[in-house]
Amino acid sequence: MAGFNVNQADNYGGQGGGGFFSIRKDKEVAHVRFLYNGIDDVTGYSVHEVELNGKKRYVNCLREYGDPVDACPFCKAGKFVQVKYFVPIYNMDTDSVQTWERGKKFGTKLTSMCSRYPNTVTHTFEIERNGQVGDQQTSYEIYETGETPEVKLEDFEFANPLGTIILDKTPEEMETYLKTGDFGGEAPARRENTSQQSGGGYTRRTPASGTGRRDAFI
Repeated sequence: MAGFNVNQADNYGGQGGGGFFSIRKDKEVAHVRFLYNGIDDVTGYSVHEVELNGKKRYVNCLREYGDPVDACPFCKAGKFVQVKYFVPIYNMDTDSVQTWERGKKFGTKLTSMCSRYPNTVTHTFEIERNGQVGDQQTSYEIYETGETPEVKLEDFEFANPLGTIILDKTPEEMETYLKTGDFGGEAPARRENTSQQSGGGYTRRTPASGTGRRDAFI
């Protein structure tokens, strides 16, 4: 299936964490912009995790909400379904666009942030980690720290996660994987599109600055 909006997340599977952007130490902070204009830009994905060539990869689940289990070969085979958000951010500390991989519950934080701060990309935020490495109860506090109204989403470039981070496979390719452990020659994913509305990506065009911590919203 394609992505779904944050209000549909409860219709789909469990949750996970991790990603290209990370804060590794307890009480460590990072300063970022979330690359959304608002809540309509937030996209969740229903995925299966597989092992491919010795690495863990995500594969797009083919079922829409309400579809029978056999609409997706991986669902039919009993493979666990996860909800993931691949949050595009501009990391001000490293001067780069990154992806923050988050699970289902993080949709609540995104809803709160985007509702409180329309034109979200114009705001800067401080993210603080609470929890040691390996602590399953680790949480993140997010504080708004300033606004630069002239910043626009078009100032940044980032890729759509579907077809990049998430492998987008046909039912036939999934069936091949279930039989052989690969997708048959590792053909390119069906979609390799670039977007300024969703996904993880890697380059940035226009500098953007912020100020000191101002308001915690979670």
